[in-house]
Amino acid sequence: MEVASAESVLGDFEEASFEHLGRRTRFFRRGAEFLVETAGDDGRPAEFEIAYTFGVEPLQQYLIGFPDGRYQALDVAWDSRPSAEGGQRWFHLQPDVLYEPGDPLHWTGVAYNWNLMCADCHSTGFAKNYAAATDRYESSFAEIDVACESCHGPGSAHVDWAAGLPAQDKMDEAA
Repeated sequence: MEVASAESVLGDFEEASFEHLGRRTRFFRRGAEFLVETAGDDGRPAEFEIAYTFGVEPLQQYLIGFPDGRYQALDVAWDSRPSAEGGQRWFHLQPDVLYEPGDPLHWTGVAYNWNLMCADCHSTGFAKNYAAATDRYESSFAEIDVACESCHGPGSAHVDWAAGLPAQDKMDEAA
């Protein structure tokens, strides 16, 4: 996962369009911003700014931020493989179905909500911080991507453990 930038975005955002079962999705740039025009949660086409990239190879997905703190993964992804291998193209993650707004499997639905479905495994030190009373997220993470502490816990635990070893044990451990 990376902040969307000219260095991190692999997909074609040069006025590219993709059609899936009659629904058009357009990818374009406005200055340094990467944008997509697609059906929003009300079913009408709208522009959305790409906040983050998600993945590199063989595909890259795009996360869109919403005012309520949600990040939603778009259901159209970029195939980053070389053209000779069938890549360098947009494709739909559900190729045989068109989900309508309100359905959990529409890109604005709960199944594509990064805060709820993806972040625990794909970021380090993630805190969902969902407030049911306001239906808002104030999610945070220690590191944007998966790092050592995701599996091994805080590095401070290792430092504390090492600090407690007698001098000879430290030398034996280092050898």
